[in-house]
Parts: sequence; C-alpha cells; structure tokens
Amino acid sequence: MPTVGHPSALSPAYPHIELTLPDDWTVEPGGDALLRAVHGRGGDLAPELTAYVHTSREASTDDLVDDLAGEAEGRDEGEADETFVVELEGREWTGLNVSWIEDGEPVYLVHLVTAVEAGEVVHLVRVTGRIAGPDSEQDYEAVQSILETAVVDPMGGGA
Repeated sequence: MPTVGHPSALSPAYPHIELTLPDDWTVEPGGDALLRAVHGRGGDLAPELTAYVHTSREASTDDLVDDLAGEAEGRDEGEADETFVVELEGREWTGLNVSWIEDGEPVYLVHLVTAVEAGEVVHLVRVTGRIAGPDSEQDYEAVQSILETAVVDPMGGGA
C-alpha cells in the first residue's frame, strides 16, 4: 500500500520567502497564503501582500502568469497588462499587473512570479500586492517598493 508524506520528492519543503515591510504594515495569519501583510490602516481597501507557492512537474512561470491574467480578464472590466521581467537579489521574476472593478471600486494586483527548482518538481513562488480604493496611486507605490525587497531562499529556513 503506497503512502504519501510531506516533505517528499514530489512535495518538497517550500523555499523561504521574505519581504521587508515598513513600520505601518502588520503581519496577519496567512490563511490560504504562506504569508500575508496588510497596511496598518486596515479595512477592505487597505493594501495587502500575500505569497503563495504552486508546485508542479510541468508548469512554468509563463503558465502561471497566463492563468493569473485569465482570472483577471474574466472579472468585471478585467484587464491584464503585458508581462515584464525584473531582477531582485540576483533572481529573475516575471511580473504582471492586472485590474478590474469590484463593488464599484477599481482593484489592482501586482504579481511577481519566479521558478525554484526542487528536485523532480518546480516551485512557482508568487508574491502579490493588492491595491484598491481612492488611495490606489499612493498605495501602488508603497506595494511596489515592498515587492522589490522580495528574497527567496530555495533551501528554506528562516524563523
């Protein structure tokens, strides 16, 4: 009878993901995300940062970015910009900005995705900033500056 466990060859330990937050941000329980941080003003329109790891044998960063663009385009007035590439701490990330209208307010997401080889599989690490509401322009700049601090250690570790 086969058994399954974590970590294992097809379910390896996740890499360590780190973002440097300004003092007016708070760390929240991750929920379905590996990490979650919210601007201290709180509320539904407060900027939010999350990190996820998608593990696959075959998917690439392009596949995940295409899925994220498709999800946005399926929403009310959903749009996806062209992808871009940025290097952070020696690691290449594929970026994607998407937007849509939710409850009458514009919502903007900034996704950064990078691939981390993990033996028989690849971890697709995604960090996402969510911005909504009347302070979107100012909040976008703050979220972007935090995302630019993203560090991924394939060997895991951390606190």
